Amino acid sequence: MKIRLCLLPFLALTLLARDYTLTVVDESSRPMQGVAVSALFSRMNDPRFASMRSFEGRTDDQGVFRFKASDEMCLDRLRAAKQGCFDADVTEVHGMGKVPSDLSHFITLPYETNEIPLCYKEVRLRTLKGNLPRKTWVGFDFAIGDVVAPWGRGQTSDVRFWVDGEQIGWIHPEETIERFRKDKDHARLTEAEFNGMYGSFRGITKVSCAQPGDGIMRSPAFWPYCQLKMPALAPAEGYAAILEIPFATLPYPSYQDDFIGYYLRVRTRLGSDGRVISAHYAKIQGAIRCGYGSVSFRYYYNPVADDRRLVLDRKRNLLQPPPGTEGVELTRYDPYER
Repeated sequence: MKIRLCLLPFLALTLLARDYTLTVVDESSRPMQGVAVSALFSRMNDPRFASMRSFEGRTDDQGVFRFKASDEMCLDRLRAAKQGCFDADVTEVHGMGKVPSDLSHFITLPYETNEIPLCYKEVRLRTLKGNLPRKTWVGFDFAIGDVVAPWGRGQTSDVRFWVDGEQIGWIHPEETIERFRKDKDHARLTEAEFNGMYGSFRGITKVSCAQPGDGIMRSPAFWPYCQLKMPALAPAEGYAAILEIPFATLPYPSYQDDFIGYYLRVRTRLGSDGRVISAHYAKIQGAIRCGYGSVSFRYYYNPVADDRRLVLDRKRNLLQPPPGTEGVELTRYDPYER
């Protein structure tokens, strides 16, 4: 009788267990066998490390790893690693930690690839800084890292931006806005600066490549949990001349908004039959963040014609800050991703 009573708690936990699957594939969506994987769980409402549980193993010939956990456990982290591939580390930023936790998960492991020197910069364009006038096509030069004249040092318009929009209200109640207007800390702000800080806007940003054959396209894949987040080679075809990005004022952008990327084909030369003879390639890794009078993005540009490789050797950024560059602007030339 005692033996039966002791088995009851065990049987209860077994009945309450949930079945999880983790499937790992390569860049061509083929199952990957023998991938080392781990799943980390925490017990809800229990902050102790001792309450956490980890499952480790390897994927089978279908690329699947199966494991069980009781329904009181929350899936916090997934890891996958295989020699010759970039590791994956899926955390709360990528959607882990939900209650209840999803039962099925998929991870893509991109293959390791040679890194090469590229031009890299994190770009911040602002109307208030004078380098992004509204309702005006403003060109940007990837090789120089600046907008084209008369707003900057750029010479070739590899990509162009057009920003248009309107203020539709405020991000705070009217009484709060009026109190802010009377605050001495806001006295130094111009009307445009004050509106930009507390106004609510909506509009559209257009991204275009004006030269025949040039274009932009969304990346067919994006792996936010890997060090390499986009395919190593820019596609040869599939580019469009213009991209339109609607925007609205959002107080707290989500991490997931940045899980996107773009490829660009620029400085294209076409033959008499309209086919591409030569071109340069670039990528924008992450979202093109737009607002009323602002555009921000991180780009990688290969200055070698017809070379579609776009995986940066972070120690060899070919784009260097001009003399006199200081402060935060210097950090925009410091790549932290490939």
